[in-house]
Amino acid sequence: MELKALIFDIKRNCSEDGPGIRTTVFFKGCPLSCVWCQNPEGKAIDPRLSFMLERCLPSECETPCLDVCEAGCLRLEQTLQVDHSACTCCNRCSEVCPTNAIEVVGYWASLEELLYKVSIDKPFYLSTNGGVTLSGGEPTLQMEFIHHFLKELKGRGIHTALETCGFFNLESFSKKVLPYLDLIYFDLKLIDDTESRLYTGQSNQCILENFVTLTCEAEIPMVPRIPLVPEITATRRNLTGISKFLSQHKVTACSLMPYNPLWQDKLELLGLTSNYKHNSFMTRAEEEACLNYFC
Repeated sequence: MELKALIFDIKRNCSEDGPGIRTTVFFKGCPLSCVWCQNPEGKAIDPRLSFMLERCLPSECETPCLDVCEAGCLRLEQTLQVDHSACTCCNRCSEVCPTNAIEVVGYWASLEELLYKVSIDKPFYLSTNGGVTLSGGEPTLQMEFIHHFLKELKGRGIHTALETCGFFNLESFSKKVLPYLDLIYFDLKLIDDTESRLYTGQSNQCILENFVTLTCEAEIPMVPRIPLVPEITATRRNLTGISKFLSQHKVTACSLMPYNPLWQDKLELLGLTSNYKHNSFMTRAEEEACLNYFC
């Protein structure tokens, strides 16, 4: 059976997802449901419809999307309305849309197809000490595929990195993924288990246990990353707690990631909502306060 992965984006010339020039592959699906998720289009484990109202120009449609939709999830009132809950992502509406107002987020890619797409830029990886980064969503949800994908990349002499939320089966990860990685970015969001359940939908026990074990056993660099989310993770209590946790396990470096509110625009395109509404970037003073809490 042909191996395939569900991905939602491939970004080239990335400079923030590891050393050198990199290509980042975004895998779809995540076991967490963070209320501030920066990539909400990557949370679901299946394709989803994205609709940009300002691009919708019904007068320019030679083949109206309403006529081809097999699920009947589109209707035209004063503007085009999309019933996301009824959508089956048949992709017919996006195929006929002349303005790209409707897009299906997520598509299946074969192993060979994905290897071809990322290997094109191998000369840039080699000249800049760059490589390929797996992100998401959560790549480890598609463990079997990324096992073969990473193994092939290493066989081609390409540096590999993984961005993970840390919520995965450690035994499977250690056998299938870890041997083919050169770098891990490991998210530590909340140190308190009750807050983790409240804001991410999952206990943090598995995440913290995986982090501690990999810190001791992994023979590659592992960089903890802490997202600074106002009123949730960017609190004195949470940051001092994470700082103490890292110190206890002799971790001396990490990355603090300032809050970015642009995810809310993506959420609207998907017809989703969140109770968390903070819509401004962090000020320099707020960033410095977080650094002081942490240090």
